[in-house]
Amino acid sequence: MAGNRELYQQAMNEGHSAAWDQNWELAAQHYRRALEEFPDDPQALSNLGLALFELQQFNEALSIYQRLAALQPEDPLAYEKMARIYERLGRLKDAVRLGLQAADLYLKNRDVEKTIASLMRVLSLQPENLTAHSRLALIYERLGRKAEAVEAYLAVASLLQQNNQVSKAIQTVQHALELLPGSAEATQALQALRNGTPLPKPTRPRGGTGPVRLAEILQTDTEDQDRQPLDPIAEARQQALVQLATLLFDQAEHVANPSAPSSSRRGLSALARGTGTLLPTNQADLTRLLLHLNQAIESQTHGDDTQALQELERAEKLGLVHPALSYNLGLLLAERDPARALQYLYRAAAHPDFALAAFLLIGRIAARLGNYGEAATAYLQALRLADAQTVPPPQVEGINQAYESIIEAQRNEKDPQKLQALCESIEHQIAQPNWRDLLRKARQQLQQQVSENTPPPLLAEMLLETRSARVIEALEQVRQLAARHMLYSAMEEAFRALSFAPTYLPLHIQIGDLMMQKGMTQEAVNKYRLVAQLYHLRGETSQAVNLLQRSAQMAPMELPIRHQLIELLLNQGRTDEAVQESIALADTHYHLAELDKARQTYLEALHIAQSSREYRRWALLILGKVADIDQQRLDWRQAVSTYEQMRTLQPDDRDLRGRIIELHFRLGQETAALNEIDNYIHFLISANRIDEAVQFLHDLILEHPQKKLLLRYRLAHLYRQLQQIEHAVAELDALADTYIELGETPQAIRMVREIIALNPPNKAEYELALQKLLRELPPPTSS
Repeated sequence: MAGNRELYQQAMNEGHSAAWDQNWELAAQHYRRALEEFPDDPQALSNLGLALFELQQFNEALSIYQRLAALQPEDPLAYEKMARIYERLGRLKDAVRLGLQAADLYLKNRDVEKTIASLMRVLSLQPENLTAHSRLALIYERLGRKAEAVEAYLAVASLLQQNNQVSKAIQTVQHALELLPGSAEATQALQALRNGTPLPKPTRPRGGTGPVRLAEILQTDTEDQDRQPLDPIAEARQQALVQLATLLFDQAEHVANPSAPSSSRRGLSALARGTGTLLPTNQADLTRLLLHLNQAIESQTHGDDTQALQELERAEKLGLVHPALSYNLGLLLAERDPARALQYLYRAAAHPDFALAAFLLIGRIAARLGNYGEAATAYLQALRLADAQTVPPPQVEGINQAYESIIEAQRNEKDPQKLQALCESIEHQIAQPNWRDLLRKARQQLQQQVSENTPPPLLAEMLLETRSARVIEALEQVRQLAARHMLYSAMEEAFRALSFAPTYLPLHIQIGDLMMQKGMTQEAVNKYRLVAQLYHLRGETSQAVNLLQRSAQMAPMELPIRHQLIELLLNQGRTDEAVQESIALADTHYHLAELDKARQTYLEALHIAQSSREYRRWALLILGKVADIDQQRLDWRQAVSTYEQMRTLQPDDRDLRGRIIELHFRLGQETAALNEIDNYIHFLISANRIDEAVQFLHDLILEHPQKKLLLRYRLAHLYRQLQQIEHAVAELDALADTYIELGETPQAIRMVREIIALNPPNKAEYELALQKLLRELPPPTSS
């Protein structure tokens, strides 16, 4: 049963719009809806496969492309995409097989360049693939690219020699010499073969190590999972290697093809620094960085930690900053240089992927150095993160706050033996492969001891006795007094509680809330910022972000809060939230009439948004605000430039085109305005949106009466292009009348001649009118 074509087209259009915005999740939803109407539609399948690939849902994307290949077995695209997915999954043999199939199909379709690209990608995965080298050699030979053909034939000869087929190898080199007589490389190869000297093995193309490294890491990961689960530290080590290998993978194409569009570069620009800050564009530095990263991954994977450490440090010196790098450096330095290790581990602890393992390592190092206070705090932070994984998401915030009281109580503990015992107890609980099972069982036991509506108990309570209850009771007393508007009493109770819990941060937050209620806004802001900084220094960056977000809502005009919040969000790699806060900061400057600061802050937000999957949406929003400021400052030229950037992102926006045209007219740039009109009309006609094109010109005539003659002539030209001769004649006729009224007879004559060229039914009448106009022309003056 055929589906609804209208619903299908609507879903496809909405999917395209979402994909343009790089909102791949929404795009996938729309493409699935299109497939509900036509389940075997190749275009919908192809688009859904791309969306799933961008979402890194590789297994599902693979099944979609397999369906597409079954429907269109002669289309190379599905095979090429499947090869890419197999690379991502670390299944290089399958990637090579599908890559060769794609190359064959591209060749059948006479798309030689894509054939070559597919074969080169196969060789980046498997440099000694005889089939790929042989096909490349033949293709280069037929294209007349003799030097490249000789290089490929020499690779074939080397592989034949390795397979003990020396006579065939000699024949291959001789053929290469027939192609390029006098080739030094071929001559030397022929001599080597006759002397029994091994030829150099084929080398991997530039940028080809990323997929190989990723495959090695994923294979190791799979083997480890098959054997036994990993402890948190080893698990984080594996996660760090996967992230670094993925980064290397994403850069492989760019290094191999530096001229590729920047939109395809999601790797270093999105992952490095975790802030959206791009690495230096110097190609040599980028290549060196990736070489060191590749060597580091290989060394660490094969147990050479000393070499891995050296290579990672070199990558860092070249500008790479990433949580995976920080964790790896901290891990590798833990025994060698504890002080430096702690610096890297505290940095890694700010990222959710590595926080648990980083705190465990910090605890170990601090305990080994005899600093049991710092060690106990780090171990409790690790236990907090582990415990939070055993409860439903809505209960996590409560768990985090409860642990703060425990951590605060432990800071007052002076007995090193008790602190050491606490560290050893937590180490025993979570620094082992089956830690998740142990904590899950412990959680089940605790839940059996409390009623259903009681807040979840803490695993820490099974390991130690603390004075946390006293702290919690004091905080609750402060909140009750504040709720009854007894602010001074609440403040006295809060300061009394500080005497036995001076570093309990929720208490300091409560004091800030009291200050805010009393109208002491600046003091409250200072308190919030200080507490957020302390959270961040403790490695509890998420808590710091939550506090600053709440503070920004309470005091939206306090700019330092937003600056600090943006910095922390960037440190966590939360790009979209950082963009949103940057826009809010710029809005604040705008409302304060600080237009220069607002504009600069909007542009900073745009820079951050470059690392977002929703860059187009952010860019349109931000550039619109920037253009508004430009117009308010009467900087119309800059406003045009800004709107033109928006037009590049959204070429079908009619209102945007209208603003550009209006500004060009205002600046006296008539030619530029007409070019903009022509470009948009061409865009609409190409999209078969004929009625919109006609209406657009009619609207412009009404909006710009002072340009009526120019615009009506454009409308006549459009009607002529659309073969709507009657309408074209009517417009030209009206123009001729206007020119006659203005006394511009030559222009009127030009209009009438254009009408005659259209051969209307009443052509004779216009020929008579033309003769009359020509007689009215003044005689030429003698020189």
